[in-house]
Amino acid sequence: MAKIDELKERLTMLRFWLGIVVATFLAIAGWSITNYQKVEVWLIVGALVLLCFCVVIAFFINKAIDKKCKEIGKIE
Repeated sequence: MAKIDELKERLTMLRFWLGIVVATFLAIAGWSITNYQKVEVWLIVGALVLLCFCVVIAFFINKAIDKKCKEIGKIE
């Protein structure tokens, strides 16, 4: 496999995982908004911790995507 193809494949996988993280973030946020009055406080706190974790993971994945895009730009 050529180097450019390998980089593009890795970029595609990073984009896939970024989509998974964003979907998870939206699902947790939606659940928290609709159920904040019905559940115990520790569940809401746990949801907020997971939301923060998703934001951090999305940030790092986005940095990795930017790095791969720059590598692809240098090759082409």
